[in-house]
Amino acid sequence: MSARCTKRGESLLRRMIQTTTAKTTAPASNARYFRSALSNNDIAFTNGRRVYSSFDWSSSSSSSSSSKSSGAAFAGAAATATMMMAYFLPSSSWSSSSSLARCEEAKKEAKMSSSKGGMPFESVTLYQYDVCPFCNKVKAFLDYHNIPYDVVEVNPLTKTEIKQFEHEWKKVPVLVVDGKATYNSRDIINEVDERVRKHSGLTKRWFGEKSKKEKEKEEEWCKWVDDRFVHVLTPNIYKTFREAMESFDYITERGNFGFFERQSARITGAVSMYGISKMVLKKRHGIEDERASLFEETRKWMSEGVGQSGGKFCGGDAPNIADISMFGVFRAVKTFQTFEDVCKEVPEMVPWYERMQKAVGESSRSDGLSN
Repeated sequence: MSARCTKRGESLLRRMIQTTTAKTTAPASNARYFRSALSNNDIAFTNGRRVYSSFDWSSSSSSSSSSKSSGAAFAGAAATATMMMAYFLPSSSWSSSSSLARCEEAKKEAKMSSSKGGMPFESVTLYQYDVCPFCNKVKAFLDYHNIPYDVVEVNPLTKTEIKQFEHEWKKVPVLVVDGKATYNSRDIINEVDERVRKHSGLTKRWFGEKSKKEKEKEEEWCKWVDDRFVHVLTPNIYKTFREAMESFDYITERGNFGFFERQSARITGAVSMYGISKMVLKKRHGIEDERASLFEETRKWMSEGVGQSGGKFCGGDAPNIADISMFGVFRAVKTFQTFEDVCKEVPEMVPWYERMQKAVGESSRSDGLSN
């Protein structure tokens, strides 16, 4: 969304919403996968590799084969032990303020609208991991534009829910719009943004056209979020084993999984990512102290990305795609110790985050859950 809202733009935004009645429910896998994994070390090794490869690392530089191998080996060994544990452990043990105000008013009215044809989509389904930073980028973008969407939680070990896409893509997020799948968070956002603008006529007549400099800045910071910040944040999520376990707590509550699937995914995922974070990710991205690097990069965002914009956002008076992406990444960890530490050490980030919360608004998920 552009920086300025005019009255005509507001009128248009009021119609930018549709109700989605189709709800996609991912088929639940049964315990056969779990039993076969217990009986075969090779499967356990593969599961470790899957956990490592399931995130959308496509924007990062490639790592050496030895680093990948050592990470997968650790994950595989952990999978063998932790899957056994899952049998016995109960789940309980584990511009100006006025321009922004006009945009907010339009967004609120759009939320209340139920007129069909307000958006260029009949159905939108996101295949995701709940805490994946790249998935949360996409969710923040959909929420910001008030686009209703269904969510399919993907099992991080089996990835059964996205096997229909495996010939093209083996990672999340995957967004299916009217039967067409788009992969890679950056491509998803660009595709949806283009469709929204084309359909709604969101052009310079109403919102003003971004200058070449503004476009370049937006692209530069979007790339920085993907290529740098996410990869500094990730080792912080799995900094300690306790934090790694907390990061997989969501799988005990969300997703259409059976009890053993939930426990095996939770425990194996946590152990695997804890090891991979220590053995692969820190080395690949030149990180010595996880928290110190995270604080440094957050300060860079606030001082250069937001601070040099002349407004309250990287986009100036209103958020641009870089703001939405950064907010989505932070929102992925809002309940973790990582986020609490950032708020304490980089307090200037908090007002920006709160402004983004207000700008993005409530979740547009069709299941009624918050993001």
